[in-house]
Amino acid sequence: MYKVLHIEKSEFFRKMLKNVLDKKGYFYVATDSFKKAKEILQKEYINLIITSFIADDGTVEKFVSEVNSSEHREIPIFLVTSNEMDKDKKRIMNLGITDYITKDMFLEEISKHIDVVFQEDQYMNDLKEARIAVLDDSNFELKRNKDILDKYNIKNVDYYNSGSELLKANKNYDIYLIDIVLNHEYGKNIIMTIRRNNINASIIAVTAITNPKTISSVLSVGADDFITKPLEENLFIAKLKANVRLYSLNRQVKKLLKEITTAH
Repeated sequence: MYKVLHIEKSEFFRKMLKNVLDKKGYFYVATDSFKKAKEILQKEYINLIITSFIADDGTVEKFVSEVNSSEHREIPIFLVTSNEMDKDKKRIMNLGITDYITKDMFLEEISKHIDVVFQEDQYMNDLKEARIAVLDDSNFELKRNKDILDKYNIKNVDYYNSGSELLKANKNYDIYLIDIVLNHEYGKNIIMTIRRNNINASIIAVTAITNPKTISSVLSVGADDFITKPLEENLFIAKLKANVRLYSLNRQVKKLLKEITTAH
C-alpha cells in the first residue's frame, strides 16, 4: 500500500487530503512540523511527501534540502501553498520540489497529481522487466550506467562496447541506450539499423554533443529521445521511465488480447 506523508498546520487541509487518500486506498500519515516529519521518515517507508510552505517549526526550504541530500532523496515532494507564493515559485522548485499545487486548486488537482506519481512507480516496475541494451565504447561510461541501473535494481541489461557487437548479438530489446560518438562507428547509423529491425523499441541517444542540428538529425532517423553526458541520475531514470511507456502499453495490449482469446 502506498504511504503518503502530509506536513500541514491546518486540520482542515489534513482532513481533506485524508479523505482523498482513504478513497484511493492509500495510507495517510500527518504531522504539523518538519522535525516530526524527519522522524517519521526514519521510522516508516514513505512513497510521497506533500507539504505546506510553513509548518510549526519553520519554512520548507531547509526540510526539502535535507531530504534531497539524504537517503530519502528519491521520494517525490509536492508543495501546497497559496497563490501569493507565485513570485517565489522558480526558487522553490529549484530546491527539488516535484510538483507545486495552490491551495485554491487543492481538492481539484491533488488526486490527479498523486495518481501520476504512483503511475511512475508502475513504470519503474516495468523498467525492471524490460530488456535493455546499453552501447558505449567507454568502460567508464558503461560502469556509470550500470551503477545507476543497479541502484534501482534494474538488472535485465546487456552492455556493449561497439555497435557491431550489439548488432551481431541479434537480440531484440525493449529499450536501447546508444552512444552517438563511438570509435570507428557512428551511433546514428546504429540507431537507423535498430529502428529498421525493431519498430516497437524505445531508443535513447546518449551524447555529449549539444548542437541542435546534430541532435535533431539523430531523432529524425529513429531515436525517440536523447540525454546528454555526463549522466545526471534523476534525469536519466526519468527519461527511462518516460520511454518505458511504449513497452508498458504493448504489455497491456498483449494481456488484453490474451484475456479476449481465453474468454472465447
